[in-house]
Amino acid sequence: MPRIFDGTRPANVVVFFSGGASSMRAMLEDENHGRTYTVVGAYTDKEHAEGRKLCDDAGIPHVYRGRKKFYAERGLDPKQWDSRRRFYDYLCGELAQFKPDIICLSGYMHIVTDPLLNEYRHSVLNVHPSDLTILTGEHRERVNAACMDQETAARLACVYGVKRKFTGANAVYDAVNAGEPETRSTVHIVTEEPDGGPIVTQSRAFRIRPSWKTPLIDQEQVQKYANGLQKQMKAGGDGPAYLKALDLVATGRLSVIDTFTFIAHEELKVRKLLDGEKELPYSGLRLS
Repeated sequence: MPRIFDGTRPANVVVFFSGGASSMRAMLEDENHGRTYTVVGAYTDKEHAEGRKLCDDAGIPHVYRGRKKFYAERGLDPKQWDSRRRFYDYLCGELAQFKPDIICLSGYMHIVTDPLLNEYRHSVLNVHPSDLTILTGEHRERVNAACMDQETAARLACVYGVKRKFTGANAVYDAVNAGEPETRSTVHIVTEEPDGGPIVTQSRAFRIRPSWKTPLIDQEQVQKYANGLQKQMKAGGDGPAYLKALDLVATGRLSVIDTFTFIAHEELKVRKLLDGEKELPYSGLRLS
């Protein structure tokens, strides 16, 4: 079964960021950095992103290119999907100097599309600040798919039209506002459906205080609580989940067929065994 990366040498990692690049900081401090993978370059779309200083301090070359300026110089309408594709075609050329094996999004606030996703098929990872195993639909308000195999979850989506409930930029707030008991950071493979790709790893659970589960609380206070919770998740959830995902990919232990992920050499209670590899549950590999 073809692996995302064969693990015969340290993987070249390129990080995309729009802000502080906290997950990149975790990578640089990881004991496996320089051994199984190396951050060889970075890209940011924000001129004053804090992550640029992190790159400079660590000696990591990085590319800055603002999307608005790119569109303006070429007379492109940023609202048109083709404009976005032309930008990522340009960016593929800029990234070629780094020879990336894996691209990691670390607080990159833009939807990534083809041709970049096709060029680095199954090799673009993102960390999302919510539990993407919670599904919802017209006839199913809440479905916890964490322990399901991937085929069962896919069948639910097909038959009942369920989709991931807590996606997008306000996912932490939405989870708090919905009365969820807990949430997790989720690392997934990026596809053209935002926050819709196969899950690789999830962080430990972060409890949501029950006192926030009431519509009587002022929504500004809910937002403030959600912001604080997301800050905790960046420190204790995003980094560990990302490092485990990189460990799996960089050591040649992760495969993808269609939208299903398979793992080698891990002790998991799973449904299938293909060529010595086990199918990950819908939740991916969960950290405790």
